[in-house]
Amino acid sequence: MNNTVSIATATAPATVGAAMRMIKPASFADATTVVPKGAKLDGAMTADTDLALRFEGTFKGKVVLNEKGAIHVGEGAVIEVEALQADVIYIQGTVKGNVHARKSLEIGAGARIKGDIRYDEHFDVHNGARINGSINGPEGDAN
Repeated sequence: MNNTVSIATATAPATVGAAMRMIKPASFADATTVVPKGAKLDGAMTADTDLALRFEGTFKGKVVLNEKGAIHVGEGAVIEVEALQADVIYIQGTVKGNVHARKSLEIGAGARIKGDIRYDEHFDVHNGARINGSINGPEGDAN
């Protein structure tokens, strides 16, 4: 029997008391690396398909992925954006700008975010992550 939990923990750093990842690594198994480690790119990207993108280098601009889009900001990546928007977003690196996840947003332990965060369904932040900005959940969530 394939145990997805052991697959998820095998790829995560081995730390005592580490939280289980909400977004499984398999979500990004087929992701296209847009900016590899050591590279820099400026521009804007939009897509209306179920595209999964991985950023490992430096990116400046705007990324809006519509239906079923997924974004992974890897460790060491630095993203400066007007908007970073997708259904699923997993951040391990640094993001400067506004983030909007329509389904799931996970912020890893080493992540640094300076900007406003909006999530429509699920939100998870690991110990050690740093956020400087507002966090807004679903409307009517905290009345």
